[in-house]
Amino acid sequence: MGILVLVAAIGMFNSEPVAEFVKEGNGNPIYRFVYVEDCETGKRASGYALAPMGSVVLKQVNHDGTVGKVCES
Repeated sequence: MGILVLVAAIGMFNSEPVAEFVKEGNGNPIYRFVYVEDCETGKRASGYALAPMGSVVLKQVNHDGTVGKVCES
């Protein structure tokens, strides 16, 4: 079971949406838990949303410590 989780995690982190998320991010390794439903993966005015299941659960914290809007154009 553990090996399946590892393989799934490696596959997910090597996917195109994750690569795009890393490229578009602000480089800050700090995230906060959020929950936004009805969101699709892609770039928006509020940042790049990684929503593989149609919702966002983590938001990258801005360098000033704030957490901006999620999944808004």
